[in-house]
Amino acid sequence: MWVASLDIAGFRNLRGLNLPCAPGLNLLIGPNASGKTSLLEALYFLGRGRSFRTRQPRELIQSEAERFRIVAMMAGTDGRRVPVGVERGPRELVARVGGVPTRSLADLARQVPVLLLNPDSHRLLEDGPQLRRRFMDWGLFYAEPAFLGAWRRYGVALRHRNAALRARAPDRVADAWDGELTLAAAALDRLRESFCKALESVLRPLAESTLCGVRVEVDYRRGWPLEPSERDFAGWLHAGRDQDRQQSHTRLGPHRADFGIRVDGRPLSEALSRGQQKLLVIALLLAQAQLYRLHAGDASILLIDDLPSELDPTNRARVMRALAALDSQLFVTAIEPGLLDIAAWSEAKTFHLTHGELGKMV
Repeated sequence: MWVASLDIAGFRNLRGLNLPCAPGLNLLIGPNASGKTSLLEALYFLGRGRSFRTRQPRELIQSEAERFRIVAMMAGTDGRRVPVGVERGPRELVARVGGVPTRSLADLARQVPVLLLNPDSHRLLEDGPQLRRRFMDWGLFYAEPAFLGAWRRYGVALRHRNAALRARAPDRVADAWDGELTLAAAALDRLRESFCKALESVLRPLAESTLCGVRVEVDYRRGWPLEPSERDFAGWLHAGRDQDRQQSHTRLGPHRADFGIRVDGRPLSEALSRGQQKLLVIALLLAQAQLYRLHAGDASILLIDDLPSELDPTNRARVMRALAALDSQLFVTAIEPGLLDIAAWSEAKTFHLTHGELGKMV
């Protein structure tokens, strides 16, 4: 699916925007504080039900507005048209797909599959495992029909086990939740391990091209020790129950899962410079987009903020060629249009933004 048109009202500093979008490249040009990043944020919110810049809904709503509204007409390769929209006030979120209200953010995600690359994306490699778990789970949500059920089942079991630990419940209660948690963990672990293997196979050629021949490996980390080998997850839960009770939470499990990347057999921090790590993050995004196309049979929507400032001209050109090869819908921001080579897109659209308002479209 791709965004055929986009209507935004009451969001940040954007002033009643209506964009007829291209199925390929959409270039957003304007000075700092012109609304470029806010437009990407609106699209991200439409697909994820949250912002990548704030957790406070009030910050997203214009001071003179009671709520914001974002509506996209999504178009499919089969000719389908599906309106998808959200309205957000200070307290409530209302979402509609095809004109029908929905309470499920999963419904939004299925219709608007957005991936983001921005100046904070380096945190995927540098921060703790939560961002990398989200990265795995985003890919699995679209790739594996069983994932969402397994993820939810594990979350419910984990909450109940933690509640039992805090209440100092009898062992028979903890045993029951240990069994449920073990079953859910096994399913979730299998899916994530499979995802990391698929990610490595797609990432390798991308990393070789963007980083000039390096070889990458993706190391999946399930969230509990593998040694001693005779102890399975249920055994670790039982052995660690007393300490879990003391800390009032479950210390091991898929909720601690992670993945790491080795480059030419070495840890990332030893093998790559900070600039090269930026290129690796871009390769990870491209790999995620390729996996989405492989499993969904369609293209995701890529939101790319301030690409020119992140890369030198040579690497910028290399990344633009890789983006063109994806054949996905792109929304890319830049201060100056000449900083990006858009020759590969014959029907690209350029939107000029100033103080949140749309200027002349090219």
